[in-house]
Amino acid sequence: MTNRLLEIYLEDDDDSFIVGTVIAETPYQLLVVAIDDNGQIDSVEIIDRSHISKTIADSAYLDFCQTMIKENQAAGIFDAFKLADQLPNHWQSIDHLLAECQGEQRLISVITGPDIYAGRVSMVSAHQIGLQLVDFESVSFGAPTLIDKADVMVIDYVSRQNYYVTRYWKTKGQNK
Repeated sequence: MTNRLLEIYLEDDDDSFIVGTVIAETPYQLLVVAIDDNGQIDSVEIIDRSHISKTIADSAYLDFCQTMIKENQAAGIFDAFKLADQLPNHWQSIDHLLAECQGEQRLISVITGPDIYAGRVSMVSAHQIGLQLVDFESVSFGAPTLIDKADVMVIDYVSRQNYYVTRYWKTKGQNK
């Protein structure tokens, strides 16, 4: 992983952004290791380039993040759960990525404009994704929700929150 951080702004939102390092790219998407506001790895994301409005490679905030990252690396807490080691095999094709997630029953997050969905992939068609949404209160899955692929801005392949939920299920014997 390189040390070059970026601020990645998605369309229609100039106030919030993703901080991360691009570790691979295609003409259509970026594979990014995202950093949280504490300077620790938060997720591995696939970002659709068509939804990116701008990127910034040099800012005071990125300098601050770089300082936090160095301190976290020195303390051994930069990537405590080894999320950056859990890269998807087939991220270059969204359909292959989603099929991989479906086969693994992986808990992912899908970000569309205003909405964030967390669940397991239950169906993939030419234009839609079926996602069984997780109910975080009961820690169970609901009926599939259909999401238009064209609306998908970001897929969190692995994230700290989804890691915690998955670990919880494994300890409770519910992740079969």
